[in-house]
Amino acid sequence: MGETFTEISQVGEFGLIARLSEIVQPYRDSFIVKGIGDDAAVYKPTEGKVQVVTTDALIEGVHFDLTFVPMRNLGWKAMVVNLSDLAAMLATPRYALITVAIPRKISVEMMENLYFGIKSACNEFNFSLIGGDTTTTFGNMAISVTMIGEADKDMIPYRSGARVGDYICVTGTLGLSYAGLKILLREKRKFVEAEDKQNFKPNFEPFLKAIEKHLKPMPRLDVAYKLKDLKVKVNSMIDISDGLSSDLKHICRQSNVGAEIYETSLPIDDLVKKIAKDEFNEDYLMYALHGGEDYELLFTVSESELGKLNELHADVKIIGRILDREQGIKLIKEDKSEIDIESGGWDHFKIKMS
Repeated sequence: MGETFTEISQVGEFGLIARLSEIVQPYRDSFIVKGIGDDAAVYKPTEGKVQVVTTDALIEGVHFDLTFVPMRNLGWKAMVVNLSDLAAMLATPRYALITVAIPRKISVEMMENLYFGIKSACNEFNFSLIGGDTTTTFGNMAISVTMIGEADKDMIPYRSGARVGDYICVTGTLGLSYAGLKILLREKRKFVEAEDKQNFKPNFEPFLKAIEKHLKPMPRLDVAYKLKDLKVKVNSMIDISDGLSSDLKHICRQSNVGAEIYETSLPIDDLVKKIAKDEFNEDYLMYALHGGEDYELLFTVSESELGKLNELHADVKIIGRILDREQGIKLIKEDKSEIDIESGGWDHFKIKMS
């Protein structure tokens, strides 16, 4: 039996909205006055908090490829890229709105799976989908999400807050998502070139950790909440979506500072090294420096806060220091030599799925 494919034209826009609303509607929030179903959503902000708003777009062929990205994963990831932005502001997610431009090739069942992925993220991270829009397109699929969070005004770390002498910290590991994407794109290429496509079996098993990191990333809200609970004074923060080199450059530019990071301190998973070297004959350091979509947190703190970081019991590692602007942004190699770091991460205007 093949997968059911119901054209959206068979149920119409309002029929589709009704089916999708049933998937995400059960979640209730006492602050929601009116959610999905009217011209606009209405909610009451939490007293004593400031609102933090972010938005991101995912475009088929640029940010995702439907030949290897399941719709549930796509729904999850559409939420996560925004949740990660809120984590970088030490904000708690509250509400989301989503707009989807739907090409004819997308069925009702595919849209339902997209929303099951969205609902999974809503349940996992305790926020509500309160509205949005659907429209047709003659081009590729496009998803735009706006997310609203709340934060303590005095706790929000901006990119412009780094100070000379700060320690540069990062959560998790670097380059794993990019390594997973490389494997997915390679196996797709093999499939396209295969003469017997029906019996083609992709080689995913040894690389599942990297593939999962790319297809189902986790926003580091866990670390954000711990930093707030411990009252760590974070001077600057950004999420690593475009790659360490690019995102560190954002902090340095907006804070008017320089930086040095140490090769021996970069947290790089052994699987990244294996994929880069054994599968593609490439330098794994480039994956760690320039690979995008890890959705880890990059932040700076003064020396006085380091003791609190030890209480985090989370995978946070110090990778460098903030310097005077005149010293530039550099990597200290294992042999103590220095190289200037040029941002070479994900550039949405240059890089496309292929």
